[in-house]
Amino acid sequence: MKSVVLIESNSYDPEFNLSMDEYLLFLTGKGIMNGTVRFYKNRDCVVIGRFQKEEFEANLEFLKENGINIVARISGGGAVFQDLGNLNISVTIENIFSKTQNLKEEMIMLSSAILCALESFGINGIVGDRGEILVDGKKISGCAASIRYNAMLYHATLLLHVDLEKLRLALSPSYEYPEDFKFIKSMRSKVMNINETTFIDEEELKKRIYREIVKII
Repeated sequence: MKSVVLIESNSYDPEFNLSMDEYLLFLTGKGIMNGTVRFYKNRDCVVIGRFQKEEFEANLEFLKENGINIVARISGGGAVFQDLGNLNISVTIENIFSKTQNLKEEMIMLSSAILCALESFGINGIVGDRGEILVDGKKISGCAASIRYNAMLYHATLLLHVDLEKLRLALSPSYEYPEDFKFIKSMRSKVMNINETTFIDEEELKKRIYREIVKII
């Protein structure tokens, strides 16, 4: 197997980082670049899934008042709020390295690798059936995935010390999806920050996550 490229982004621009996810997916699928594991953070933003509409997922008035951008990603899944207290983990994998033929199983497998890294710090959690990571019944990580260019993109959020009140307000839309809309409504979950359980050195966490992911891809 080829080596997996580790990338740490120094940009906090949500649009740039989401575009980079797709660009790395393209490079991986075309065989120009090996599989990748990338870590990055975004300044305050709301990221919606490919099959969502922003007015039904976010409080647009609150976002405008607070200068928070809303951006769309190429993968499915639900809407998330991000700030610099959130760590993003992005993975691209050539299809020939795929362990299964089931996208959901792939997501769960990669989320389980992240959980393994967290468990090495003494954090006890479980991976849910959508690849989310739960601690004491509360969500600390969500994920989404996409297959394009003959490669797979998996990206996950990890709540380290996110402003949860701002998260709540940002993801409180004023409108409900009409029943006949063919869009994916976010499933709201109780969330918590990892630092509510224990302090984790971020640089060491990234090293351990990378190690665990490389083991399985």
